[in-house]
Amino acid sequence: MRGNKHMNEQFVNETNGKPRILIVDNNSNFARRARLLLDQSGRYVACTVINPRRALESARNFKPNLVFAELIMPQMDGPEVAAQFHADWALHGVPIVFLTSLITAEEAKDGRSVYGHRILPKPTRSSRLFELVQQNLPCCAEA
Repeated sequence: MRGNKHMNEQFVNETNGKPRILIVDNNSNFARRARLLLDQSGRYVACTVINPRRALESARNFKPNLVFAELIMPQMDGPEVAAQFHADWALHGVPIVFLTSLITAEEAKDGRSVYGHRILPKPTRSSRLFELVQQNLPCCAEA
């Protein structure tokens, strides 16, 4: 529940038109690091959800422009989270990038995807995180 309280406080903050990025990852250290990188850039507002079973409810409130979701989690995996988003009328168009430690950065460079979603290997360089944000945000992606 601690993750929900933190997220609800974040909803109250004005985003000033900045893109909102939701990070769904049961690894709280990675999620916190990614959120801090994105928030401290000044270009995005990021929010974390540690329990993937709360991802849909959290996303309905946060209204993300982009989601990073861990591919394999104990309670619910990334593809299950993505399926819930795709079935929800308000979230079905939100881009989702899967996070995983199962592939290397080299393997990810060839454009591998899972169920049509890009993959970001963990751990990752902050430059690669920002690159995937730019490529996958609807407002920033190149046509």
